[in-house]
Amino acid sequence: MSRRVALPVIAAVLLAGGSACYQDDSSNGPASRKPLAKVLLTDAPFPYDSVTSVNLYVVRIEASTQMDATGGDWIVIAEPRRTFDLLQLQQGTTAILGEGEIPAGQYHAIRMTIDTSLSSIQGFGGEVPVNWNNYSASNEMPLYASVDYPVNVSSEGAEIVIDFDLGRSFLWDLYGTQMFTLFPWLRAISTAATGTIAGTVTTDDNGPVEPVPNASVTVCSRSPCDSQSATNVVASGRSDNAGRYKVAFVRAGTYLVRIERADHPWLDAVISPAVQVTTGDTATLSVVLPRAGSGGAYIKISGPTSVGVGGTILLRVAVGDASGRPVLNPVVTWTSDAPAIAEVSSGTDSVTSVTGRQAGRATITAASGALSDAITIEVVGSPGAPVATVTVQASTASLSVGDSVYFTAELRDVDGTLLSGRQVSWFSTDTSVFVIQFQGGTNPIAIVRPVGVGSAFLRASSEGKTGQASITVH
Repeated sequence: MSRRVALPVIAAVLLAGGSACYQDDSSNGPASRKPLAKVLLTDAPFPYDSVTSVNLYVVRIEASTQMDATGGDWIVIAEPRRTFDLLQLQQGTTAILGEGEIPAGQYHAIRMTIDTSLSSIQGFGGEVPVNWNNYSASNEMPLYASVDYPVNVSSEGAEIVIDFDLGRSFLWDLYGTQMFTLFPWLRAISTAATGTIAGTVTTDDNGPVEPVPNASVTVCSRSPCDSQSATNVVASGRSDNAGRYKVAFVRAGTYLVRIERADHPWLDAVISPAVQVTTGDTATLSVVLPRAGSGGAYIKISGPTSVGVGGTILLRVAVGDASGRPVLNPVVTWTSDAPAIAEVSSGTDSVTSVTGRQAGRATITAASGALSDAITIEVVGSPGAPVATVTVQASTASLSVGDSVYFTAELRDVDGTLLSGRQVSWFSTDTSVFVIQFQGGTNPIAIVRPVGVGSAFLRASSEGKTGQASITVH
């Protein structure tokens, strides 16, 4: 880390996956009365091998002491006004966005403004179309980060990591339009409170131990830990060609870690239930992915878990015999429990297409002989009119530890028309008070579970608009 952190500094880091540390090429300046804010950039892994760069033009980084991300007084930390290739920022690599003075205090909201006209995704054949979902009426688009814990800025300063999760933020061909659609997922955390999880991913499925490249590493606060339990996901990473991975900037605590190669369904995932992360230290976790079914018969579906209305995704299934050997060209029956929402193509092949018909969720089942597996597909509604307001119902609640309570979000356009089929993300401003046990994606509901005495806000966000409820736990 930069020696300038010793000054009264707050750093915002935007992460993307590599293994080197960021370099600070700025010079030391005189001390000031206010702490300095330093902004770094990093990114969670981006799984699209056909993409050569993801260029984000960052205009400014701001922080607010207010709970409500849409109001309050915003303080500018940095204005880099330049482009960053997020694909160059993986496995803990960071880029400095800048630094600036900021008053000491607790900051509950962080936002990053990008210029969508100067941002782009490049593929081997040139620029790839992107639907930025920018409803700001200008080229500048504010992106709000999830801040689960307030960022404390003392007179000695602090560093803030902004982790941009590309894998969940950019969805390819969601609506069948051959373009990426942006649903931003960002988290912000002080680096002083974090540690690292690192190791190797291998398999002996073919005999000798071999590295597993492009394996996904998902760090969760609790079970279940998978792509369909976004509320539980804390951070994520991906292994390189040598099977090495590094998930940096994880808050100190105990986590459940799931490691798998999702597009290799003949390999089972490995779940480690109690990985301890210590501030300033690295927890080593190396795994060997076993053959699916532990050497016995198996069936396993792999593929995307979301599609837009009018879009189509492909699901694949791997089938193993009683000895655990892959069955070539298995006969598979595919069904959907809600074909009006997600319809599967007919046929008995190991690959099927799923088409989104209307917003909602559907369970897709693959059966081969006595074996079956299922996956839940979320169908995202067409954007249509942009979200203008988000209102959480109820706006206040007094709960007891151990309760389990539903909250809903009302999304309306500028004319007050109620909107449906939009992606809604839910956040707790203090997970020591309550956690989000479930969130419905395009079904705008969340289940809150109180865990400790205190007060915090429940925040719902959709298309850059945010609403909140005040929750007291006794």
